[in-house]
Amino acid sequence: MDARIEIPGGNGEDLRALREWLSGEDELRGRVRGVRQPIGDTELGAVTDVLTVALATGGAGSVLASSLVTWLKTRQTSAKITVKSARRSVTLDIRTVEDVAPLLEQILSGSSELGDEH
Repeated sequence: MDARIEIPGGNGEDLRALREWLSGEDELRGRVRGVRQPIGDTELGAVTDVLTVALATGGAGSVLASSLVTWLKTRQTSAKITVKSARRSVTLDIRTVEDVAPLLEQILSGSSELGDEH
């Protein structure tokens, strides 16, 4: 299972910082990659606007959830992260990160206790 991570309204630098942060986790090293969208007619180059993280058994989902929560808490701006996995998604921001963290962990662990989309 892969998790897709977006930073709505963020810039390429935010996503680069998050990719570097996640790649620093031993359990996630080598599993994080940027996905580039096709170049538009008025653009000079492709921009990485989504990260994908390959999750497997062994707790990588829990590590990803914890790392995303910690990264958000370190941000000095009003960062938002949207995480999508299978048929579910969740958006975290600095104000709601504590409330949404358990939901994120369930989504990334593949728990079937949730509805289709949150």
